[in-house]
Amino acid sequence: MTFGLLFLSSICLWGCDPWAGRLPDHILARVNREEITVDHFERELKEVILESGKEGRSEDLEGLKRVYLDQMIERKILAQEARRLGLKVSPDELSRAVLEIKKDYADQGFDERLGLKGVTLEEWKALLEEKLLAEKMIRSALQYSGDIGEKEALEYYEAHPSLFKLGPKVRVRQIVVADGEEAIQVLKRLKRGESFEKLAREKSLGPEKVNGGDLGYFSPGEKPAEFDRVFTMEVGAISEVIKSPYGYHIFRLEEKTGAREVFFKEARPGILQELRKIKEEEEYQRWFRELKKKAEVKINRKWFRS
Repeated sequence: MTFGLLFLSSICLWGCDPWAGRLPDHILARVNREEITVDHFERELKEVILESGKEGRSEDLEGLKRVYLDQMIERKILAQEARRLGLKVSPDELSRAVLEIKKDYADQGFDERLGLKGVTLEEWKALLEEKLLAEKMIRSALQYSGDIGEKEALEYYEAHPSLFKLGPKVRVRQIVVADGEEAIQVLKRLKRGESFEKLAREKSLGPEKVNGGDLGYFSPGEKPAEFDRVFTMEVGAISEVIKSPYGYHIFRLEEKTGAREVFFKEARPGILQELRKIKEEEEYQRWFRELKKKAEVKINRKWFRS
């Protein structure tokens, strides 16, 4: 579960704020008794902008400020409810999350990034703990205990016919090299009966070379346009040299399946899983709307007009 879900329920914070009132200039919002300072908000927003790699236009920034404040407010509401219910983030959970994030940074890169964000390690950990706690609350709230009947699953199947039509698929091996002349020489060796898998391991530049050039299964349009030529080949056939922006390719068609319809019996387990997700989301949205109604939220609108 990600915080993308929070945006679905942030409609009311700006349009119907019953606790609107004056806040000190350095306070941007108050969520129950917990305050979001202007400084804290600007540092978090700076982190979001740094992570996205875009400064954006001023009008985009204005919208981002409002959306991100909504997200911060909702995160605090969730974390506060989690604490009320006795949910906690253990030191081990926090340490594991920190190590996971640090994997993306080499050497001192993580500390340098914190410096750019203008936060200390302890401040960053406190924010991470709050995010983890909010996520834990969301997972706890995403519960649906009801049953999903056969009739409901069948109705979903009949209402979404396009979801249960599969296009053709192929399984292909390739050898890709950087030079056209080299590709021609490889093709000659293949026509003399040398092993495709062996030559793929020896000559191919693609990462799939370790598997004898096996690209796995794909449908039309999933790979670069040049790859779609394999759909006209017979199983076991080897293509001529095909040039693409990535090099010079030779393909061998391993398997081919035609378009087909997925019948209800086969689709049923996936439909039940999808319906449960939908119902969990609906239950969560109802639960969170009620939780938000009980929260006292004040926003310093004057700051946004300045």
